[in-house]
Amino acid sequence: GIGSTIMGTDEEQNWNYVSSIHQRRRNQRHNKIDIAMSRRGHMENKDSQTTFFFTDFPEAFGAKAMANVFQNYGEIAKVVIPARRDRHGRRFDFARFDNVVNIRSF
Repeated sequence: GIGSTIMGTDEEQNWNYVSSIHQRRRNQRHNKIDIAMSRRGHMENKDSQTTFFFTDFPEAFGAKAMANVFQNYGEIAKVVIPARRDRHGRRFDFARFDNVVNIRSF
């Protein structure tokens, strides 16, 4: 299926998966902060990174799946999906990319 195509294995995609309980929510499926980081992201200069805010992505997608999608567009360093939602109940995430030369064209 499409999920397995996008997600792959940790070894294939070179991703670390980190998850921890952040706070309880009514919907138990989304009570954790979800983080995916590139192993190479730890070694990069933080000054060369640009963070983007994203919304309106599939409910079933976690940070690793989103990172695998984003790696098609640039050097992804980290994706964070907070446990909380926006005021309309929608999930959102932050994606940090390395070496974004032109933010507007990106």
